[in-house]
Amino acid sequence: MEKIKILIAEDDKMVRRLYDEAFIEDVFEKQIVFNGEDAFNMYLTWKPEIIILDIMMPLMTGYTVLQKIRKENSDPNTTIIMASSISDKENVVSCLKLGIQGYITKPFKADEIARRALDYHHQKNAQRAKDAINELKKVKTG
Repeated sequence: MEKIKILIAEDDKMVRRLYDEAFIEDVFEKQIVFNGEDAFNMYLTWKPEIIILDIMMPLMTGYTVLQKIRKENSDPNTTIIMASSISDKENVVSCLKLGIQGYITKPFKADEIARRALDYHHQKNAQRAKDAINELKKVKTG
């Protein structure tokens, strides 16, 4: 299976460690950046299939990155998942209007996050998500 390219934008060191642990290299090719500006630039040059954006980040918020991807670049194909400790309904609705596939409320468990990301990716690319989920199961049980 060709690895799924995932871009993670997170400024919290502990949460970055959880993501790094969760998105195993057998299934994912990952890039982890620390701010919104780097996230947007990495998106432009690397073209990930899945992006996880922390909402509150330095230089550019995840919400702004989401707007730039969906509106300025007219990209409806990339799976975008917002992540935040803020579970405010208005925030979630605003992100949904811009075309996110999922919203993750922190804290989360490392052993669940990869599966949730792939479940959200299923909306954009069902076969790739299904193949990755099967690969993930093999790696975890093997």
